[in-house]
Amino acid sequence: MNFKNWKGYNVVDVILLGAGLITIITTSIIFKSNWLIIVNSLLGICCVFMQAKGKIVTQFIGIVWFVFYCFMSYQQKYYGETILYATIMIPLYIYGVIHWLTHRDKKDNVVIVKNKISTKEIAIFTAVWVVVSIGVFFLLQALNTAQLWLSTIAFCTMLPSVYLLMRRNKWNQLMFLVNDIILCVLWQTLVYKGDYSFIPILCYQVFQIIYDAYGMFEWIKLEKKQKQEMKKAP
Repeated sequence: MNFKNWKGYNVVDVILLGAGLITIITTSIIFKSNWLIIVNSLLGICCVFMQAKGKIVTQFIGIVWFVFYCFMSYQQKYYGETILYATIMIPLYIYGVIHWLTHRDKKDNVVIVKNKISTKEIAIFTAVWVVVSIGVFFLLQALNTAQLWLSTIAFCTMLPSVYLLMRRNKWNQLMFLVNDIILCVLWQTLVYKGDYSFIPILCYQVFQIIYDAYGMFEWIKLEKKQKQEMKKAP
């Protein structure tokens, strides 16, 4: 197989993505997961992997995935996840489609990595993040959300992750890594309670952690490559 014809992909990419997809499909069959769990897991695997590669297509996949994820979270009374994805994540990803398309490297169809975010912007975001996070905690408490503290922490780590992603900053992958560890614990509780049909979701979360760690290096490489190309440009 000639991977040179695969723009921006290599043997490691194919192995990582293939392993994730095969694991999800296999565990879904073994543990007789329903179609919603299977679709969520497969879309999630593809979205996070493409995100790790900085591919534009991740924004489109993300919107579809989040719609399914909201529905599944609502069924499990994870209202924090439902509210977060429905009111913040989906709109941010819709914005991301437009923003990434206007800041992309057309050669490899990847996002152009933004090197820095101003101190003023960071300060404003941090202030908003703290206020919103506190408000979300009390809202989730009022809604009798399952796993209240985990749901709140998941929100607190997801919001900056997506913000950095939309702003095209390489450190989004590090924040997603932290968030995914929290989510892995959150969904693991369902398996611990005996509902093994959620094992594909748990497997997906594990692969998501692997992809985020891989994505950190990929975004750094992408940034260096784009800087070199800018210097060579006339």
